[in-house]
This record gives sequence, structure tokens and C-alpha cells, in this order.
Amino acid sequence: MNYLKLIAKSIKRYNESSFELKRFAVLFQKLNLYIIGVCLLIPSFWYNFMDEEFMDKRTNVFNYSDVIKKSYEDMRAGYDFRGHVMPNYETYFNNMSKRFYSDFAFICGSMAITALPWLLILFWPAGAPIRVDRKNGLIFTRQWFRFYAARLEQLQPECKTFSASLEQLGGPLIVSLYRPGKVYDKDGKLKRGMRIRIGCYIPPDLSHNRDILYCIEQFMTHEADIPKGLKPEKVWLEWSLVPAKKLSKQKKLDKKIAHWFAKENQPDS
Repeated sequence: MNYLKLIAKSIKRYNESSFELKRFAVLFQKLNLYIIGVCLLIPSFWYNFMDEEFMDKRTNVFNYSDVIKKSYEDMRAGYDFRGHVMPNYETYFNNMSKRFYSDFAFICGSMAITALPWLLILFWPAGAPIRVDRKNGLIFTRQWFRFYAARLEQLQPECKTFSASLEQLGGPLIVSLYRPGKVYDKDGKLKRGMRIRIGCYIPPDLSHNRDILYCIEQFMTHEADIPKGLKPEKVWLEWSLVPAKKLSKQKKLDKKIAHWFAKENQPDS
């Protein structure tokens, strides 16, 4: 069995000379957002559809102009009955509207907090993938418009047993990638680089991170090829209205790769 089939859920796309792997991240990722969103949605549903006192307050807040106007007209009847002169409506409106500020802030703030996780689920794009490029002998990605890369022997891999201390799921494969000219220090020692977490979330088994590392090693050393008909799998947590971030076009990537190689052995001062 070709080992690359074991990591099909972590592969985004591939060709004969390279394949791209997904980012692994627990914090601020879709599953956490779904959990937070549901936890906020339950009390929001109760207050907005079951609590009559809150519903009346919400209606009054969003129709405060009509509420103030009605209050003014009701007060006019009393003033006319006693023969008193009514205060100016504009002054009365300005004074009364201040009473709605705190309720307006609370209701709009609670609605915004409830909606935020769902907006992030729908519109937050996934990070750019990590490309394993056998032709150039490089593993690289893009982070905040910057190019990071490493050779196979520079990865400093780490396979986490669990994804988080309270989450008994297989952890990510963590590797080091470097900016051009930031690979070695002035003593010629390999620096730590930027630590990138690789793999699908939720991982299919506890050994998935080691499978990814093994496949990278096998592919980069020409011990394994992409199997014919390999179908990358997409999990439901990846669904979004906004497509994931992509790497630059190949012509631009070639320039970045050449620049990275030119700067590779220059020590970072």
C-alpha cells in the first residue's frame, strides 16, 4: 500500500513533482468556533424568542423614536388638562433618548458577540498550504505574504502526541521553515525558524503526524511517488464561503525559491 494514501485527508492537491499539505491548528479553528457559536446561540435564542421582558425591551430599543414620541403625546394630555406649557419636543427627545443608551449597547453587543463565531466560520479563510517540492528539494509555504522554506534535513520535525492538553486527539507534525537568509546564525548553527503545524484536523488516528513525516521523507528522497488516482479528502470543518489562501503563481514562486537558495548559507547577523 502506498503510504501517501494514508494521509489523503491532509493533502490539498498534487502533481508529479509536488504535493500540498493542509495547516493544522486547534486554537481559533473551526471546531472551537462551532462550539463557541452553539454555546452563545442557546442563551441568545432563549432571550430573543422566549423571554417576554427582554423581547419588549428589545422592541422598545429599536423603536425608541416611536416610544419617546408616544410618551411625549401622553404627557401632552396631562399638561393640557392642567393648563401648563409643554417643554420643547427636541429637548424632551434628547433627554429621553439617553435612557436607551445602555440597553441599546447591551442588546447590540450581545447580538454582535453571538454572530461573531458564525461570521468567522463563514468568512475566515484557511492558511496557505505547505508545498513539498521534490523538483527543487524544498518544503515551503506563505505566511502573511512572506515566503518560508526549508530543505528536508532542516525541518527539525516534532510529532506531538496530542493536539492539546485537554484534547486526546492526535497532534500535528511541527516543522521549522525559514525566511531567506535566516536559516543559520552567525556561528553556522541551524536556527529554530518559524514553527509550522501540519496535518488535517481532526486527525484520523494518533500516528497521522508520523505518517505525514514519513511520506515527506519518502517522497523527497524518491522512495515513493504520488499513487495514481489518489483523491485528497476534505473534512466538513474545512467548509467556508471564502476559499483558502493559496501560494503564489509558479513564476513568482521560482523567483522566491532562487532568492531563498541564494541567501541560504548567509549567516543571520
